[in-house]
Amino acid sequence: MTGELTVEAIISEAESEATRYSWEGTFKDYLRIVLEDPSKSRLSHAYIYDAIVAKGSEVKPDGDRVYELFKDEIFGLEEPLDRIVQYFAASAQRFEVRKRILLLLGPPASGKSTVTELIKRAMEAYSRSDDGIVYAIKGCPMQCDPLQLIPENLRPQLREERGIYVEGEVCPRCRYIVNSKYQGNYADVPVERVTFSEREAVGIGYFMANNPNPSDSLLVGSVNTDQLEGDRLEVAGKAFRLDGELNVANRGMIEMVEMFKADRHLLTTLLSLAQEQTIKMERFGSVYADEVIVGHSNQGDFEDFSRDKSSEALKDRIIAVNIPYNLKVTEEVKIYQKMMKSSLMGNACIAPLTLKVASAFSVLARLDPPDRHGMSMLDKLRLYDGDAVPNFSRQDAREMRRQHPKEGMSGISPRYVMNRIGAAASEPNVQCVTPLGALSSLWEGLDENVSYEADITTQIALVADAVKVYDDLAVRDVQMASEEGFEAKASEMLNRYLADVRAYLEDISKDNYRPTRADAERERDMRQIERVHGITDRSKEAFRREISAAVAAWESSGKPFEYDSEPRLKEAIEKRLLISRDALNKSLTRPRFSRQRAEWTQRWRGITSRLVNSYGYCGTCADDAVRYVNHILKNRPAIKISKNEGIEWLWERYPGRESSAQS
Repeated sequence: MTGELTVEAIISEAESEATRYSWEGTFKDYLRIVLEDPSKSRLSHAYIYDAIVAKGSEVKPDGDRVYELFKDEIFGLEEPLDRIVQYFAASAQRFEVRKRILLLLGPPASGKSTVTELIKRAMEAYSRSDDGIVYAIKGCPMQCDPLQLIPENLRPQLREERGIYVEGEVCPRCRYIVNSKYQGNYADVPVERVTFSEREAVGIGYFMANNPNPSDSLLVGSVNTDQLEGDRLEVAGKAFRLDGELNVANRGMIEMVEMFKADRHLLTTLLSLAQEQTIKMERFGSVYADEVIVGHSNQGDFEDFSRDKSSEALKDRIIAVNIPYNLKVTEEVKIYQKMMKSSLMGNACIAPLTLKVASAFSVLARLDPPDRHGMSMLDKLRLYDGDAVPNFSRQDAREMRRQHPKEGMSGISPRYVMNRIGAAASEPNVQCVTPLGALSSLWEGLDENVSYEADITTQIALVADAVKVYDDLAVRDVQMASEEGFEAKASEMLNRYLADVRAYLEDISKDNYRPTRADAERERDMRQIERVHGITDRSKEAFRREISAAVAAWESSGKPFEYDSEPRLKEAIEKRLLISRDALNKSLTRPRFSRQRAEWTQRWRGITSRLVNSYGYCGTCADDAVRYVNHILKNRPAIKISKNEGIEWLWERYPGRESSAQS
């Protein structure tokens, strides 16, 4: 709404919202609508697919498709999300796959519930749009499709001539009312618009299998025992309330939480629903239901279920999509940033590199050991994150992911990491949660983290690798802060290189092209960047065409191509511009003679100032970062493995606060 938010305006908007989606008419009126626009009638899978794609999607420069529905909510799971959408796409075409239960399988806090929640919210929003209007027989507890009143013998002709597909029968309640109240006069049967709502139990059902002996009525509805007299049709129409979660979910979706904790009888009910689109009713036959079944489970429960030979029929009706933990550091950072929006960290500053180092720690705990000769865990970490790693390519990363389909299905969860960062921020008198402070807290809590199973040697190696990640990141930040206007210079170097590449590709496409002196200078500049990654004269043209294509992909996605958009260019430009480690070590080392200290102090203050003003540091963590880099560039370690298989911290973890050195 627009304008001033007055009492009257609020009430007016609330009243308008209450009636905005109201529509009532007869079956005759509805039939005219559908004949004009057959898309107004869809089965559940097609409806959910349309609700997802209605939000839009885009292809990232790396080729991954990102759906707007999941964007900024789910991170690093492009492949599983694409599999889920493709399940709905195939089901929307009424392929046999729609008669399968979609099972989201993954460890705690991997995103299973969030994926399902986002789909449910998309359904609710879509049903309130013009394209997603849903019509139902008025008052039906299962929001039955009015088209189900059409006799079976007319349906093939309706499909052939109008492209309208009708499936199933109305529920016993609607059948009884049509026959008793309207005497079979279908034209006058009332039809209304409905909007899906989980809160109001319309089109979205929810069942948590946490009771080993649940009542059947929770799923298939309760019975009015006062209405059990009469013929079968009358009893079915009057006695069955059809208020179970499976009834509620008709034409929409049922979510089964911890699915394999349900007893065998309920799982058999799900099998019947998936396979035959029917809900079995005690002694009174069955009720047709068109709904998507989405279950989620942890790996252990699923494996126990899979070993049960009596469950073969249900296993054959399941499509399992692994929802692993994210395996990209940059995406893990986004997860923590999202979680921190709703968290209180007190007055403690979270140092800029803290979330990235904590992300490296958690991702390392999820990775399988590398199976490529000469590849370290840190190489694999960087390669999965899209960085350039000598002797390895993105193809290696893709192949490793295919060869390790269960990678990320165990490890450290984002919840644990945020809990431990919160614990570090809650320490008395903490001014900054530095990367080492966060790692210390993560290390101290590992014994309490029952979901992460690793021996002490592996745990220590995990911390040691995360410290190495921090070492590299801290050095890079201080290197950039040592160079006045680094980003502007990097951007200028990139733009010059890209302009040279464009000119080169245009020139070689000309007939009878002959290089000039200016071309030679341009070639020299390009080769200075390309040699950093061993691009030979023979392969330079292919490399330049690859870069040109990458720039085009970024531009087509509406995003600017920056110096760090392509990992090889990023590394080459930084090597050209940044001060070397040896030179940085010398510039940070306190001079022996007092006459040199004024210049040294000024340089030190300049670096810390740029860290604060340009890179998000506070004064305390900026000074700590520069001192830490000065420490490690002299080959002095930050940690030491003690004899009792513990970790001794050789650098203060909480700058500005007196702390012990032992953990």
